[in-house]
Amino acid sequence: MRTPLKQISSEAQAIAQITRPHVAAQAALYTILGAYLGTGNVISQLPTVIAAALVVAVVVAFGFVINDDIDLELDLLTKPARPLPAGLLSRADARRLEFGLGGTAMLLAIWLPPPLFWIAAANLALTAAYSLALKRTVLLGNLAMAILNSSVILFGGFAAGTLSALSWIVAAMSFLYTIAQEVIYTVDDIEGDRQAGLVTTAVYLGVARSLQLFRSLMVLTMLVALAPLWIVRPSPLYLAVLLVCTLLPIVLYVLPLARHYQPAKVRQACEAVKIIRLTSLLPLILLRTSL
Repeated sequence: MRTPLKQISSEAQAIAQITRPHVAAQAALYTILGAYLGTGNVISQLPTVIAAALVVAVVVAFGFVINDDIDLELDLLTKPARPLPAGLLSRADARRLEFGLGGTAMLLAIWLPPPLFWIAAANLALTAAYSLALKRTVLLGNLAMAILNSSVILFGGFAAGTLSALSWIVAAMSFLYTIAQEVIYTVDDIEGDRQAGLVTTAVYLGVARSLQLFRSLMVLTMLVALAPLWIVRPSPLYLAVLLVCTLLPIVLYVLPLARHYQPAKVRQACEAVKIIRLTSLLPLILLRTSL
């Protein structure tokens, strides 16, 4: 029999699992990066920027919870270790958590200027729409996630008071990278999605064409990442760190894994693109070093 303390600890761990706080924190960092790219100095608007980053983090956590709630039946087949199918958290608890996180995001957004409040509300709605319907479509769900992820950069810029050419370049990089990431996720999930009768990008296009689309999008992302060399001329350090943290891992590791469909290699590629999204923060921070 579990003691109340152990039960609380178990529930807290389940909540941490389902909300993925490490991903929410990463999204908050990208929001702050967007503010920095817009102005080069976030100190003057620091309270607004921090509030914007918190809103983004909470919306991301909300997205994970509602997604796991909607996917419960599918996860019972394909991802039984997740908190809901494993019975670590009830569906009722998850739905209370969804409403709590959604409400918290909107309460925090009240502290933002009115345009940012409405952007936050629209992103919250799009996050819910993704889990409820869009993720089960061909490319629409991928595009929705790309819009959500790339808008984080612009959201941070708006919070700081301005957008720069760098803001739009990095948002474009994020947009393309996210579509690629979502496409290969559908390849990784194809067997479970087929069993559930879902028509995702990989189910519709097939694995070969989906992997080709993924590789093409990754190449486009890399080309956009090189655009600042001609548009804003950052320091040579940007290119050096970009090579180490982003370009070489993609070229030497991710793209070879995605050349042909092998489930284990696709899973490795999925894990790698998550890590590269995080390590890519380093070169992006350096974009303003020569401005």
